[in-house]
Amino acid sequence: LYGLSTCPPIETFDAKKELKRVLRGHHLPDTHPQKPKGVLEEWTARLTATVTTELATLPGYSVEMMPLGGAAVWTNMQVPTANLQCYWLGANHRWYYVGSRELEATTGTTTSRSSTTRPHQD
Repeated sequence: LYGLSTCPPIETFDAKKELKRVLRGHHLPDTHPQKPKGVLEEWTARLTATVTTELATLPGYSVEMMPLGGAAVWTNMQVPTANLQCYWLGANHRWYYVGSRELEATTGTTTSRSSTTRPHQD
């Protein structure tokens, strides 16, 4: 019952914002060597993530969402230009980054499937 009342609405997922957070290392623990440290490194990471996200998503990207019984939402974002596929889980009023991987080189897609597709083009 708690999961049903705290599942974030699908409309609250901002694909570009979440991708920027991943690219700047927001999900990394503070002790991770690739986590930006200090004001200059954080600012550089933000700038790099913003430029990279805008360039990678300019030709288009796709977001697929699969509700999990109303308690959570599994989200799959494919960015073909960056050869990247990222995953998030929406639960407890938030979107949690789960991980990412490269798209398969032979087909340009992965084998992941979803029940709902929301293509985005900017």
